[in-house]
Amino acid sequence: MEGRFLRLAGILAGAVSAAVLLSVGAQSGQATLPEAPSWLGLPLTLGMDVQSLHDSDSTHEELPGLGHKFELLGVAMDDQAPDNPTNDTISMVTTPATIGIAFWDMPPGFHISALDGQLGFKYFFVNRSCGGGSPRLTLLVDANGDGTFDQSSGDFAAHGHPNPFVACPANTWVYENLTDNGPHWEVTPGGAVEGIPVFPFSTWDTLEAAVTAQFPNHKVLAGFIVDDSCSFHLPACGEAHYDLVTIENRTLEQDQDTVRR
Repeated sequence: MEGRFLRLAGILAGAVSAAVLLSVGAQSGQATLPEAPSWLGLPLTLGMDVQSLHDSDSTHEELPGLGHKFELLGVAMDDQAPDNPTNDTISMVTTPATIGIAFWDMPPGFHISALDGQLGFKYFFVNRSCGGGSPRLTLLVDANGDGTFDQSSGDFAAHGHPNPFVACPANTWVYENLTDNGPHWEVTPGGAVEGIPVFPFSTWDTLEAAVTAQFPNHKVLAGFIVDDSCSFHLPACGEAHYDLVTIENRTLEQDQDTVRR
């Protein structure tokens, strides 16, 4: 399985969003959508080759049907909740030079409809907020179902964001259900799925229907939660905790659900 997911660093680079301007427009009562922010598509400055860090063999499921473990990359680490030391979490302390990822492998992949009601996470931001496109939950979609991920052949990534997308509350637990009726989802590269722009964000039902209609043989191959906006959005810098990260049949809820190489 190692090396199966190509150009993962590029997926991270293309996933920044219009979070800040969308929020400002909503707060000011403007009815029209703002222009895309200048940093849309900003390349990842960390220089971190996520593909080389990912090791599928290390995450193998303990029992058939249990699902692979989440692989912690970058600054992601097992931790305890700031408000309850008995609650296992993962934490990510981001700086302009660091990011955190919890990666979940899904061999042999499945249809996007299998994720209805099974995508979400809790966050707790310690004296910080969100924005600049993170945190987000990313799905790698193999458009033709050949079992590999390659954007040059039409494969794409779908990114689910909190709602609101910026100015998330600090020092309190918030649960994000990414398959509810709120606008959470974008697709990169832009135009890969007709009707699903990079922004404004779409609902899960809209994304699911578009992918199902346009790519009937598709497979979702992997998913991951990522916090990577600190280098250009200072309110997103600092300590964040994540819990109950759910992707299909696996939920990250305790230290036994994660591995690090």
